[in-house]
Amino acid sequence: MTQPMCDVHIRGGVVVDSRTLRLADVFIRDGLVDSVEPPGSDRKARRVIDARGKFVLPGIVEAHLHPVYADRLDTLSRAAVHGGITTLIPYIGAVKAWGVEGNLWDAVNYFIDEGARDSVIDFGLHCSLVAGDMAELEKLVPRICERGVRSFKGFMAYRKRGMFLSDADLLRILAALRDSGGLFCVHAENGDLCDYLEDGFAKEGKTGPEWYGPSRPGITEAEATFRILSFANVLDCPMYVVHVSTKMAMDVIRLYRQWNKAPIYAETCTHYLTLTDEDTKRLGTLAKVSPPLRGRDDVDAMWDAVRDGSVDVIGSDTAGHMLKTKEPRFGNIFTAASGLPGQETMFTVTYDEGFNRRGVSLPRLVELMTEKPARIFGLWPRKGALLPGSDADVLIFDPTREHVIEAAKTHTRTDYSMYEDRRVLGAPELVMQRGEILLENGELKATKGRARFLEAKA
Repeated sequence: MTQPMCDVHIRGGVVVDSRTLRLADVFIRDGLVDSVEPPGSDRKARRVIDARGKFVLPGIVEAHLHPVYADRLDTLSRAAVHGGITTLIPYIGAVKAWGVEGNLWDAVNYFIDEGARDSVIDFGLHCSLVAGDMAELEKLVPRICERGVRSFKGFMAYRKRGMFLSDADLLRILAALRDSGGLFCVHAENGDLCDYLEDGFAKEGKTGPEWYGPSRPGITEAEATFRILSFANVLDCPMYVVHVSTKMAMDVIRLYRQWNKAPIYAETCTHYLTLTDEDTKRLGTLAKVSPPLRGRDDVDAMWDAVRDGSVDVIGSDTAGHMLKTKEPRFGNIFTAASGLPGQETMFTVTYDEGFNRRGVSLPRLVELMTEKPARIFGLWPRKGALLPGSDADVLIFDPTREHVIEAAKTHTRTDYSMYEDRRVLGAPELVMQRGEILLENGELKATKGRARFLEAKA
């Protein structure tokens, strides 16, 4: 029986999934993966792409970004494509400074509209919850879950910024999400202890960048993680702990996985795998992020957690600001804007550090940056896979291409990089979504108006 003509044949590459690397050809038809076959097929396609010597991966799924500061979904999605990312799941919320007038339901619709208008790649959403959302919580959570947004974030820190949630608030959120089939994504730091330490240092005039880490020590993260997982244990609610940065917090997660019935997922970020507190001292406010950059021992411990399966997802936690808003770089660290850029460099830097320098297997990195985020956030197997029927979201990655990261050559409004002058081996060569080429030989071909909102499955 003659097989139907395909649109694209990706030939000769090493196809990588969460378990294997294998020489295989990928056939694409009508925007979907039609088949993945051993080399030598006589199937016909309208276009043949030679991927010999290259890795062929599912498009990267980026599950942690904040498109509400210097960059929004327009520029962040373009930068994402340059970094091999084909799916974004940003955190949004009903915050006036983010452009939203109204409640959380209004925010969901506002950002769906913005993404459909401005993003060049497909996107889902997470909701960020603040104290102002609590009045309508039990009414809005089920409605938003039905709309296809099933992950909600809450903060155990940031009282001064008006984002802090009390223990009573957290318990209400967990109960509402459990009853609606939602997932709670938690920023776990003991906010009161962080504020106490910060205020004490400020009174003593200790406001330089070297005091930022000591104001938010690892125990503040571990304690908050222990507390929220205790609540989740009692209420039997699934949990996703964002941006885990320290061995102590990771140990708490391992402990509670032995006790809790509902799943507990752990995410870390590229900067917690590559940068240290020495970078905070060197870069000043440019390196301010919460939790702070940790010591070398914690960086090594997070890589151990990547290797042994304790970490489920690696994200970027992109929240870039303009350089001018970070000045003075060595002034009062406590009053400086918080957040790092990192969308475009997320995969290449993680790959270079993990695969090239630390010997982490490529299937493991692919699992953490494609399959697992797609599974956890209800997009699998449409996203995060090269399986028959999956969206043909493909990254062809050249492991031999060496390049130097320069902020001036990146594609966001944010005008600095945490990895300035870092030499990296490996780079995206071609990026495709739903069978459409978005990036080829460094040229962006993606345009506004093509993105689709992705409803999360229960």
